[in-house]
Amino acid sequence: MREFPQTNGCRHFPAGRKPPRSPCGSLRLAWIAAAVWLLLAQAGAAQTLRLGLFDLFILGRAQVAYDSNVDDAYPEEENPNLQKGDFYWMPGLSIRSQPVGMSPRTTFNFAAGYDYMDYFVRNDLDTEVYTASLNVQAVLPRLTLGGLVSTEYSIEASEDEYVPGGAVRDPMRTDSASAFVNWNYRKFRVDTQAAFTRERHDYAKHQIDDQDETTLTASAYLDLFSWGSLYYTWENTVTTLVQPDPDEETDETTRTFGIMGAIPLSLLRRPQVSYSFGFSQETEQTETDGEAEEDEETWEPTHTLTVSDEFQLSKTLHLSASATWLNTVVDDEVSFLYNINLTQKLGARAEHSLTFVQEPRSTFGSNTDTETTTCGYNFSVKDLFIYNLSLTFGATYALDTPLDVEGAITEKTTTLNLGLNHVRQLSRRLARIVNYAYTSEDSNFHDYGPNQKHLLTYGFTYDF
Repeated sequence: MREFPQTNGCRHFPAGRKPPRSPCGSLRLAWIAAAVWLLLAQAGAAQTLRLGLFDLFILGRAQVAYDSNVDDAYPEEENPNLQKGDFYWMPGLSIRSQPVGMSPRTTFNFAAGYDYMDYFVRNDLDTEVYTASLNVQAVLPRLTLGGLVSTEYSIEASEDEYVPGGAVRDPMRTDSASAFVNWNYRKFRVDTQAAFTRERHDYAKHQIDDQDETTLTASAYLDLFSWGSLYYTWENTVTTLVQPDPDEETDETTRTFGIMGAIPLSLLRRPQVSYSFGFSQETEQTETDGEAEEDEETWEPTHTLTVSDEFQLSKTLHLSASATWLNTVVDDEVSFLYNINLTQKLGARAEHSLTFVQEPRSTFGSNTDTETTTCGYNFSVKDLFIYNLSLTFGATYALDTPLDVEGAITEKTTTLNLGLNHVRQLSRRLARIVNYAYTSEDSNFHDYGPNQKHLLTYGFTYDF
């Protein structure tokens, strides 16, 4: 199913922990010395560090924490031979630059960060993470050029994969580079981009996902009307797997064209309605050891309709709602998703909200494979009892029912979140942070109780 330019989506990727490390004593002593220096630095130090053309902003941090469930495991997944809860301390440093002018229309800047998490007992969970990026952009009268180079060492958690007594972690390094060119002339716009990503995993069980990927995209828009545009998009993605076969390569090309737009407010003030009609074609070619297999789909018409509106019911009560209907005609694929949000302010410091999201099967011909329903409640208040003490609470109840499996069981998941956070500014640059977070996830697919975590953090930050 193809998504057209006006549709939006989001995807959630769960956070994990970093790869096992065996830190040496000299590294720990160095970090302790650095952390003490950060915390005892005088408040009169310069706000930025001048290095040639760069004005650098530096933020140092150090904190101690207790985690009651370091593996984020359900009770049946716990290993009695491993400690469930543990203390850790984590120093870190971030640096970023102000945009630097290379010419009147060209600027560049960079950013970098490093953190290290050192557990007192569970040394197998010692973690480090780093990131660095360099960004360049040039803005001309009709032309915008830019590029980005970055490297990142991070952790991905494997969703729905469990190892008793241990978190399933996937440490990996990602290097990427991209460049874009955007050009416009009156009602005509052209956007192009080239991107390359290199992904390497540390653990052998995940190295099957090692890959190099190159993506080229081009889009053209002709704004014929005040309410809509003609569009054409082209995207080519070449993916080369490093393991198990370094000669295996997938080349996928997708083309779409059509018309999209929204009903002008002068004709229909509410609700806001946007619609697109287009055709999409996808060509995929897989080449292994010099032998190519090509699979080309025909041009498929697709309709997308989005309706949204919001109402200020009173000075403190706000209601918003939206619905999206997408129909891929040839494949007879229909999806319908709607959500409702009701927010109320409780004075100047607090507010709460109710949310409801559902993707039903039978509404407006929807034939999605899974029926999902999510209800949520959120509450937040700042300056609770004392200044800068904030409290947040959230509760979510979700139902997921597979519709293409006979006798499928509906998964019922209840999630609770509670947080308390207090920040005290000890000086103009030094701040103390105390934070408590509680999370609980309970599912009918687990019979021995919920997955619970208490996390208490005490730390300092120093803004140079």
